[in-house]
Amino acid sequence: MRLDLRSKSFGTRPVLGALVLDVAAGERVALLGPSGIGKTTLARIVAGLDRDFEGVLEVPERLAMVFQEPTLLPWRTALLNVTLPTGADRETARRLMAEVGLAGREEAYPRQLSLGQQRRLGLARAFAAQPQILLMDEPFASLDATTAARMLDLTARLLDDSGAGLILVTHDPAEAARLGARPLMLSGSPAQLG
Repeated sequence: MRLDLRSKSFGTRPVLGALVLDVAAGERVALLGPSGIGKTTLARIVAGLDRDFEGVLEVPERLAMVFQEPTLLPWRTALLNVTLPTGADRETARRLMAEVGLAGREEAYPRQLSLGQQRRLGLARAFAAQPQILLMDEPFASLDATTAARMLDLTARLLDDSGAGLILVTHDPAEAARLGARPLMLSGSPAQLG
């Protein structure tokens, strides 16, 4: 995946300056920097959710995103939250749910799951899409330290098993290190990769 960005602005306010983000197959990178610097904006551009920028984006066919919030369909069961958006069959969805520790919760609705369980369901959904690149935007925020550590280990194992590349948005260099992600620092105004 490659982004050759010339600029990104919100109205007249420049947010991101010229930068190149290049992630090879299986490579893991972490976008670091202070809050409000443009990390999420950069991830949204790569995900194709923000097309209002100057530059060229080349992404692989299969890309999945895990947001800060689980973004689950509240009116669908956990199993359907995996199969509907990804097209995965039920067997694959059940296997991934078991891998993230949600075996037996297939018929539960998101409101019946804890925040940690919802985040694990979001992770299962992302891997059900068989992504070549996984984008994660502060996925461990607001989790207690023990749950966050388990989620980091689970994510690392799923990445190892799938061979997917990773773009992680985080403010925590320790998260990047735990996932074996090469740190890339966003700084300046407009922000650039340093």
